[in-house]
Amino acid sequence: MAQKKKQYKLPSKILIGGIEFKIILKDIEDFGIMDFDARVIYIRESLTREEQLDTLLHEVHHAALGISGLSNIINDDNTEEALVRLVEHMVVPVIKEEYKKFIKRK
Repeated sequence: MAQKKKQYKLPSKILIGGIEFKIILKDIEDFGIMDFDARVIYIRESLTREEQLDTLLHEVHHAALGISGLSNIINDDNTEEALVRLVEHMVVPVIKEEYKKFIKRK
């Protein structure tokens, strides 16, 4: 009997640089929002599972910039967003594709 593929489900929390952030699915206008002070990442609940994962990775990058202190140096929301999108659109797809290949050979 063929096994059913398990679908990805967002975790309820995630460690970023040793700091715990809650992950909350919520009816929001944006795809995601990272509240650094509250240590919460909100993800739009109506997104597909893959969109939720991509949004989580996007918001994790924002959190990493905040934790590292780089957000303070950048001190410009447009520049920070451009850096996050660079990773989101040019690095993450490569990682996802290579990980798929890795898993298939495991």
